[in-house]
Amino acid sequence: MNRINLFITEANGNLSNQKRLIERAVKIAQGYAFSKLKINWDIDLVVTNRVYDFVILEDGVGGRTYTSDFILVSIDEERIQEGILSEILVHELCHAARWGKNDERMETLLDGIINEGIATAFEVEFSKNNSKQQFFLKTVVNRLEDENKKIFSVLRDNLQDRRYDYQTIFFGGNQELPRWSGYSLGYYIVKKYLDQTSKNIEDAFADEYAKIGAVLE
Repeated sequence: MNRINLFITEANGNLSNQKRLIERAVKIAQGYAFSKLKINWDIDLVVTNRVYDFVILEDGVGGRTYTSDFILVSIDEERIQEGILSEILVHELCHAARWGKNDERMETLLDGIINEGIATAFEVEFSKNNSKQQFFLKTVVNRLEDENKKIFSVLRDNLQDRRYDYQTIFFGGNQELPRWSGYSLGYYIVKKYLDQTSKNIEDAFADEYAKIGAVLE
């Protein structure tokens, strides 16, 4: 049976008290994502408190997926909640599943935006009955259509760029772009695609970037 191979960094002892919470969250995320996305390979997951540069302070967690079978999640052991951790794991597992089913590279800013929109849409579906959604997720999902149109107008001329300010567009924002603009616009685009095709996100997560991005035309 395919599964998540969990590795918790414990050399400093700081995550020892959260080990059961982490294991429960992993079990929940694995049970949901593996069946929905038909993941038929093992995935290595490292959970640490040693890497803070991508942790969302309000949620106490951040994640990165490097390949179809390797995910790194960093947590603030004082703030982490089981439901929040399972949400971000589902998001990262969607990235891993996509790369396992479709190995096309993210060549442009638009590709990157759609990639994050896909994982966000999958996370939304998982967490829709969870009253304690990530602060990140609530911010992105509740952004108004006019706000997303404004983000699109700012980024429109740069969507085919192969080099761009990832930190500003996807995380910190600036005077023109709010936090997590890349995720927000990606979710907006993917939602339009799902509406137009009458697909569920688990049926569309591996669709080609160009096919999804065509909703902007």
